[in-house]
Amino acid sequence: MGDGMKHFWRLLRRILIWTAGMGLAALICVMNFHILWNYGFWANVSSEALEGDAFRAMDFSDGGLEQIKHLADETGMELSDAASIVMLRYGFAPNKWEIARTDAKDLLEWKTVLDTAASPAYETIRAAYRSVLADIRYFPVPDSLDPDRTAVTFADTWKEQRSYGGERLHEGTDLMGASYERGTYPVISMTDGVVEKLGWLEKGGWRVGIRAPSGGYFYYAHLYSYASGLKEGDRIKAGQLLGYMGDSGYGKEEGTVGKFPVHLHLGIYLETDRMEEMSVNPCQILAYAQKYKLTYDY
Repeated sequence: MGDGMKHFWRLLRRILIWTAGMGLAALICVMNFHILWNYGFWANVSSEALEGDAFRAMDFSDGGLEQIKHLADETGMELSDAASIVMLRYGFAPNKWEIARTDAKDLLEWKTVLDTAASPAYETIRAAYRSVLADIRYFPVPDSLDPDRTAVTFADTWKEQRSYGGERLHEGTDLMGASYERGTYPVISMTDGVVEKLGWLEKGGWRVGIRAPSGGYFYYAHLYSYASGLKEGDRIKAGQLLGYMGDSGYGKEEGTVGKFPVHLHLGIYLETDRMEEMSVNPCQILAYAQKYKLTYDY
């Protein structure tokens, strides 16, 4: 065989190998696209999804976050990672029945596909769930040793209308005590963290802002008083006393009280590319945290 024919066959072999490789790569891409499309990945994730109402509502469904925690434990995942997968699958708004359909095998399959996709948007949302959920250790108001002291109650009031200081939307959840005496109910930190803000705000009254290790900002407002010696820059342990529930706020004058019933306003905030403080709905996070209550003598 002449040199020309040898060169021809070598070139043909390279072309065939290259074509086969490209064909295999295209097949893998098509298969992955099919999987990702079926999982609603492209429909649910975009660069703007993090700042959309669907994500911010934290709509895990009643009892859903506890079910997700069970799945996370089964698979060895962190709660926040399992939550990001389940919430993506159901467009950030699953109901209890849909979450119940997800098993450990299903969750792991999703994780493999999403990790393989390596989408920056998915990683951003995954990190956002981590900042909200990863550091939660306790419910913010302990139960009382006194059996006659009724526990606090709360309802979903996120984004309800508020009028003080101009028309605006409520950015948290209010925890109401049965006793409306200022200074009765202790308020503790839900997370480890650092005291980032402390002092008076016209709308929030006496407040504490804790920056948790994973980045979430936990805001406790309308306090009656602070724990002794608490100051900005302090490192806080989950369960540590921050102060006592009150009715401070809605006044330019520091110390204004009596404008509304005694309660704790809890806000949870994230920092995004375009928003320094983006509120998310704490309600179902609080519902989940109720099983992690401390007990105080008050």
